Amino acid sequence: MKTIDRFDFHLPTKILFGRGRVRDIGSHIPDEARRVLVVTDRRVATRTPALDAVRRGLEGRDVRVFDEVEENPSLATIEAGTKEAKDFGAQLLIGLGGGSPMDAAKGIALAASHEGDLRGLLAGDQPSRPALPVIAIPTTSGTGSEVTPYAVFTDPEAGNKVGYGHPSIFPVVAIVDPELAAGMPETVALNTGLDVLAHAVEAYLSTIASPLSDTLALQAAEAVLAHLALAVRKAPESVDQMSYAAMLAGMAITHGSTILPHIMGYPLTMFHGVPHGRASALLLAPVMDFLRRSGRVPDRIRTIDGLFAPHGGIPAYLGGLGVSARLSDYGVREDEILDFARKTIVKGDVRITPAEVTVEDLAEIYRSAL
Repeated sequence: MKTIDRFDFHLPTKILFGRGRVRDIGSHIPDEARRVLVVTDRRVATRTPALDAVRRGLEGRDVRVFDEVEENPSLATIEAGTKEAKDFGAQLLIGLGGGSPMDAAKGIALAASHEGDLRGLLAGDQPSRPALPVIAIPTTSGTGSEVTPYAVFTDPEAGNKVGYGHPSIFPVVAIVDPELAAGMPETVALNTGLDVLAHAVEAYLSTIASPLSDTLALQAAEAVLAHLALAVRKAPESVDQMSYAAMLAGMAITHGSTILPHIMGYPLTMFHGVPHGRASALLLAPVMDFLRRSGRVPDRIRTIDGLFAPHGGIPAYLGGLGVSARLSDYGVREDEILDFARKTIVKGDVRITPAEVTVEDLAEIYRSAL
């Protein structure tokens, strides 16, 4: 029997999974948390029943809603939310929506308790105090942010997306209620589902993966391949399976992280508006090609290839979902590639990709996908 290496696994988040679980929220908020700030976006706040469901569970508490979160939340939005939280005297935050509101809630929760500012934290300052407690309630099946200590923000001035991680921004409770995800528009269900797929594949290939994160990642990938197309068409069982897969993949990246496809996808989102999950998935096949040539984990590559083999490979699988895998179809140009590669090489996820990676390698990966 193969020896299992030592590893750590830490998940302080209590998970409530199942249809209707949002109705249990009131019993999971401490009595002393009387002022609750709900962080969400306008679509969730005005066009879905999710906010009303949360409000019903918060009766008897002072509730304020900050619904200014945009897709890929900017530092300015986090700063505005932080001011709202401080002015209100928030004692607990609820991140309600997709990855953007949940990430925003984490950033606001940390910045609201910290004596400095968010930009200082992103530059390496240590928090002066732990974040305010966060309850995360996803309304999409994608980012897995409900079970991670990570958040991603956009810095338009620098033309970059910035990832941040700290143990105190782990949500204290994650309420994964597939009824809330069932109302996603088809395009959102597809793009967030592709994010789950990228999380799972990348966490499995990461050099810091463990046997336990491997189990979560592979189960998540198998669920996406079996259920994403059906979930997009609102098949109830598949909607539930995708909510579950998103949570599993979130747990996997908490411990295995993401590698090249995610960070190489950031410029596609920043400069061409490609939705985050789709941008990551577009890079899966060319990164896999690179790892077949230059990587150090041939057994893991074969395992991933085996998952996609019944679907004809990654490009064929994406094509079956109506997703083009050619970057040029999204407006990416040859003259942008070197800049994209330079923005990517400085990211920490490069170091946990199982290969030696240079700027030239990154540029060639992008070119191969044009």
